[in-house]
Amino acid sequence: MAPRGRLSLTALNVTGLVIVMTANSRMASAVHIMSFVAYAGDEGTTSEAIAKSLQTNPVLQTNPVVVRKILKLLEREGLVALRQGRHGGVGLRRPASRITLGQIYKAVESETGVFAMRSQVHEGCAVACAMKRRLGPIFNAANDAVEQALSKTSLAELVRGVG
Repeated sequence: MAPRGRLSLTALNVTGLVIVMTANSRMASAVHIMSFVAYAGDEGTTSEAIAKSLQTNPVLQTNPVVVRKILKLLEREGLVALRQGRHGGVGLRRPASRITLGQIYKAVESETGVFAMRSQVHEGCAVACAMKRRLGPIFNAANDAVEQALSKTSLAELVRGVG
């Protein structure tokens, strides 16, 4: 039973959890997209074909507009080359062996990483001020660990098990 005046777990607002889940599905979608492009080989593929492949996954169902947004993020980081027009499409900018999951993560996730503190806290709340000060270094270390772990796997290693 929750102490008087505090919310019980069932009454908590889970908005933060939803935001984290959204960020994780964006990373999963980006890895799927990059894997699909790598698997397509030198001829590349189209955003429509990628979106269609994502539609078969009930967790990652993503429409072509979202796929193009993720592709733009990947292009900005130099991971894919986008071709416009009637014969447009997408291909890898460099070999899959030289692209890591860490690079994909950096391309599509926010600068704050998976764990982030609110930028503003109520200065009159001792707990909020202490958490900002004490959790910041812990969250930074956790974000660094996530990026390091993802950087150990190349896109080529991931795609090697397909088909």
